[in-house]
Amino acid sequence: MLKISEVYEKQVKTTNERPDGSEYIGYSTVFSTRECLVNRDYIVAVHPHEFKSDITASKILDCFPEGTKFSTVILDGNSFRKSELLVVGSFEKFCQLLEG
Repeated sequence: MLKISEVYEKQVKTTNERPDGSEYIGYSTVFSTRECLVNRDYIVAVHPHEFKSDITASKILDCFPEGTKFSTVILDGNSFRKSELLVVGSFEKFCQLLEG
């Protein structure tokens, strides 16, 4: 088993104030991580992650320290919630973990 930090979008509740002083509830999404174990036998591919939109990249920079590297792990099997996981860690780190 391989322990990884999966990146996921988390919805947070915020309380905002209108100009008249009344409050209203709003929701926004932030990125967070959760630890998970992955069976090495189900890993099909790993590649460096590149963010496709500037909005997502800026949200990531707000939630993680500058210079944090991300990779995409692709899993095999129909029983998983999704086959691609965005994880914290460089491609080189995963090369070293999976080669051994």
